[in-house]
Amino acid sequence: MDFFEHDGMNFNRVAPYFERLEKIVFNKQMQRCRTAFISNLPPVKKIALVGEGNGQFLLELIQQSDCEQIHYIDSSQTMLELAQKRVQRFSKDAPSRVQFHLCDLSVQEMPDQNYDLVVTNFFLDVFDKPLLNKCILKIAASCKTNAVWLYADFQISGGIIQRIRALAWVKMMYLFFKFVAQLQTQKLLDPAEMLENQGFKLKELREFNRGLMRAELRQRDINPR
Repeated sequence: MDFFEHDGMNFNRVAPYFERLEKIVFNKQMQRCRTAFISNLPPVKKIALVGEGNGQFLLELIQQSDCEQIHYIDSSQTMLELAQKRVQRFSKDAPSRVQFHLCDLSVQEMPDQNYDLVVTNFFLDVFDKPLLNKCILKIAASCKTNAVWLYADFQISGGIIQRIRALAWVKMMYLFFKFVAQLQTQKLLDPAEMLENQGFKLKELREFNRGLMRAELRQRDINPR
C-alpha cells in the first residue's frame, strides 16, 4: 500500500512515517519485492511509476537504468515532495531525468502516453473492483504495444496456514489504513485477470515474506483480448 488518494482517501498524514513503519514491520521485504526484476528490464525510453509514494523504487531505478524519461505519478503532495527530496539528495543531475506529476487516476487521465515500462508497486491494493479496473484501463491505454508492466503487492495464496497468516496481515493493514488514511476498500483484489485482459502476460513471478508478497514481470501481447 503505497500512496494514492481518491474518494476521501488521504495519505499525506501518514506519508512521513511510512518508510519507517514499513521497515519495522517487514524489514526489507517490501523493497526486495519492488526491485525483484529491476535488473531484468529490457532497454526502455520512457517509464511511468504509478503510485510511487516516497520514491524508494525511483531511486533504485535511477541508479540501475539509463532511461532519460521517468515519470513519477502520485496523488499525494507530501509523497511527491519526499520523493523529490530523495532524488535531489542522491544527485544534482538525477532530477533532470524525472518529471513529477501530481495525478489522481480515479478522476484524471495518465499525464502522458507511449510508455515502454509501467510500474505499480503496492498501489493497486487501495482500489475496489470498479476503480481498480478503471485505473488498469487508463494505465494500459498509455502503454506501447510491447510494453512491460512491473507489479508488486500483497497476496493471499498457498496452503491453509499461509492463507490464514496472509488474511490476518491484510486485515490488520486495511484496518490501519482505514483509520489513518480513510481507505475505502477493505478487500484485497488480485488484478491478474484484468492485466491479462489488457494483453499483459506473466513472464516471471517471485514471492517474498513466506508468500505474503509477490512481484510480477509482465509484457504485453500484441493481441490482447
